[in-house]
Amino acid sequence: MKLNPNDLLIFLTITETRSITEAAARSGLTKSAVSQALKRLEDAIGAKLLFRTTRSLSLTEAGMRLLPMCRKMREAQQEIDTAIADLTDKSASLTVTAPHALCQPLLIPLLAQVTDTDIRVIADDAALNLVDHQIDLAIRVGAPAPQSAQSTRIGTLNESLWASDALVQHMGGVPGDLQDLAAWPHAANDWQGSPLRYPLENGGVLTAHPRFRCNTAHGLQEFITQGIAVGLLPDILAQTDPRLTRLVPISQSPVYALHQHGKTPPPGLRDLIQALRSRLKQI
Repeated sequence: MKLNPNDLLIFLTITETRSITEAAARSGLTKSAVSQALKRLEDAIGAKLLFRTTRSLSLTEAGMRLLPMCRKMREAQQEIDTAIADLTDKSASLTVTAPHALCQPLLIPLLAQVTDTDIRVIADDAALNLVDHQIDLAIRVGAPAPQSAQSTRIGTLNESLWASDALVQHMGGVPGDLQDLAAWPHAANDWQGSPLRYPLENGGVLTAHPRFRCNTAHGLQEFITQGIAVGLLPDILAQTDPRLTRLVPISQSPVYALHQHGKTPPPGLRDLIQALRSRLKQI
């Protein structure tokens, strides 16, 4: 015997209103639909549940035994509805990860405009697993490794060698032959390795040995702004610092947005991705 939960709730409404007509109005159904639900329930149980006359309804013994169970079922459904509503409220949150270099100049200013949503930002140059870290959106530089996440290219990250104005003056200005930059003091991010090799527009390669190292773009930027070294920085990060001078463009890398929502992300996430794409186009 398989009972329809909706038929059980309709039966409960009939007993509370003592009227097929009133039960139909409360349930938003036709009288015929309510009568059919009652008949399905009685057929499934194999017993009559109500005595019906033209003026009144009364419960049979089977109906009286079924009634308290229907009330418990409705209470359970109400608890489920409340729990789902609570989960929905708590789900108004957004966890986003991006490389250190993109958080301050790109990501955080856009997230600051998001309202009615709890925001968590994970600044990490590593390709964190979206599932393990419960990440809604990941911003990655360079082609992401094959995975189940939906990947969308949203722009390009330009990187250049930058130096402080003080260092440029101390070294006698930007050299005409960029190979001479090899003699300048260099700072580098840990991932760059040693020696440093920078491709130049003329087809040559600038090779240098870093004196200073750091594991974040902001730390590297601080070495550069102190006037003690030249280093590779994303243009989006360095160009807002008036103390820095762009020496030579080095690379262009694709920027991707990754999420676990297939081709139809939620509207809020879709709007954020579009805002990131628009901002990268302006740079």
